[in-house]
Amino acid sequence: MAELTPLVEAWVRYAEEDWQDSQILVGAGGNSRSICFHAQQCIEKLFKAELMRLGIAVPKTHSLRTLSALLSEADSTWVANSTDLDRLSLAAVDLRYPDPGEPEPQMDQAQVLAGALELRKELLRRLLNTDDQEVR
Repeated sequence: MAELTPLVEAWVRYAEEDWQDSQILVGAGGNSRSICFHAQQCIEKLFKAELMRLGIAVPKTHSLRTLSALLSEADSTWVANSTDLDRLSLAAVDLRYPDPGEPEPQMDQAQVLAGALELRKELLRRLLNTDDQEVR
C-alpha cells in the first residue's frame, strides 16, 4: 500500500475540515446549499487524495463521476453509487449560482449527507488503511 505523502495528508486534512464545516452548519441550522457544498468538497478532496496516493494524475474537475471512474480504472474493487455522486456533484456548482433561465434545483440535504457519509467512510478507510469502526 502506498504511503501517505505530506501532500496527500494535507488533502485529507482539508477534506475533513470541509466535513466538519458541513456538520457545524447542520447543527446551526445553516442553509442546505452551503451544507451540501462542504459535503461535496470533502468527497472531492478525498477522491483526489486517494488518486494521488495511488500515483494517478488528478484532473481539475468537480465531477465526482469522473474521479470515481479514474479510481475504478486503478482499482477494480472500487464501486460508488452513481446517484450519490450525481447529487454531490450538483452541490459543487449548480446549487451555488442562480440561473435565471432554469428553476432552482432542489436538493434533499439528508440524502446528500447520507451518500457523502458512506463515500467518506470508504475513502478514508482506503486512505488510512483502517476499518469502518474507526472512521466517524
